Amino acid sequence: MTMTHGTIQNSPLWIKGWFLISSLVVLWDAGYCLSRPHSMEGGKWNAIWRPYNLYGKIDTFYGIEALEAQDGFTSAQAFMNLVETALNFAYLGMITYRPLTKIGQANLVGFTAASLTVAKTVLYWLVELFSGMQHTGHNELRDFILLWVIPNGAWILVPGMIMVALGRDLFARLDQQQDKSKAE
Repeated sequence: MTMTHGTIQNSPLWIKGWFLISSLVVLWDAGYCLSRPHSMEGGKWNAIWRPYNLYGKIDTFYGIEALEAQDGFTSAQAFMNLVETALNFAYLGMITYRPLTKIGQANLVGFTAASLTVAKTVLYWLVELFSGMQHTGHNELRDFILLWVIPNGAWILVPGMIMVALGRDLFARLDQQQDKSKAE
């Protein structure tokens, strides 16, 4: 990460990598959620989403129970995933195809995308907590931690780290602009 006066001049590889890889995973996830029941076990497109056969048993939001109950939360969060992914790709496009002077604008988009990811994932966890662990409480502790907490926790931890990195850059840019304004 190249820094000048506290600002990022080049997007760090780990941030670019997260935005790219997580976007592909999120598109796959949204495809599963929005294609139910065809994406589910026994569905005509299940081969694409076979790992969800297990995950739908770990987190029943993803299973047949929620679909049959017409619980719209899973599809609603999948739709928000598409918004988040569009911002991720916008960030990647901005840092790839724009002149260096636009990195601050790209970082604002990246910060916004990471904020949405954290907020959506925290909401997902809070819904589970405030529903009395309705969708995951049936799991053994080991399965719950390995197959729900750790994978879902990554969607809070890494975007949270991105928020810190890009947030620092945005603050430094605002401070520089304020200093320039005072000097004039």
